[in-house]
Amino acid sequence: MKTAFIIHGSFGSSQENWFPWLETQLTEKGFKVFNLDYPIGYGKQNYDNWEMVLNSIKRFINEDSIFFCHSISCIFLIKYCVRNNIKIGKAILVSGFNHYLGLDEEFDDVNCTMYTNNIKGFIQLCPERICYYSKNDPYVKLEKLTDFAQQLQAQVICIDNAGHFNASAGYLQFENLLLHI
Repeated sequence: MKTAFIIHGSFGSSQENWFPWLETQLTEKGFKVFNLDYPIGYGKQNYDNWEMVLNSIKRFINEDSIFFCHSISCIFLIKYCVRNNIKIGKAILVSGFNHYLGLDEEFDDVNCTMYTNNIKGFIQLCPERICYYSKNDPYVKLEKLTDFAQQLQAQVICIDNAGHFNASAGYLQFENLLLHI
């Protein structure tokens, strides 16, 4: 059975934005879908705690798996795969970044454990890398989004006026993602 993983971002949940919609769409197309909640909040949201969650379903990850990641979970996935030498089939990375955002101390504090110096190591582990971003993302500056995609040597899809691809930007569904399955 084909497997798909959806990973939310900082201070997020599996039931927000386009995640429940995508889970339904993928399930209807025959995927076994993992859309879990990862620990959030100060003192809970860090690489080690998120790694424990993904390790609990690691046996379902294979070279055909597709990952749909949003915001901080993009770099979390990269770091996880590189550290554990895990090959996956495809990564669809939405509003991904690997740098301090400078928004507020709490976001930077919870995000910093996810960052890595080994983005290029992921290229050998995942043959298909797709980055979605918008020029008007209110949280991640355009240069951080484009730098992230360039380091990954990813296919880039820029959607105008999509903000951070979250509910406040109108993203309760994300039809474009279905083009990649």
